[in-house]
Amino acid sequence: MSRFYASIQGSRGEVTRCGSATSGITGHVHGWDLGIRVEGVEVDGRDEFRVYRTSGSNESAPDVLLFTVTDTGQRVP
Repeated sequence: MSRFYASIQGSRGEVTRCGSATSGITGHVHGWDLGIRVEGVEVDGRDEFRVYRTSGSNESAPDVLLFTVTDTGQRVP
């Protein structure tokens, strides 16, 4: 069984991906000007998810960490 599991659906149907504790998992959904990226990682044996704002396809700007979600709550950087 995988530590992480992701699914996404678009015009060509749904696809799924698995990630391990070592690899983690990342998903990036974006439009022309704005996007969002979510990373799932294992930290000290627990799941942690980091949510970033991205610039989209139209420009190249650094990603901005919006918040981190853990089983103990949500942290803002």
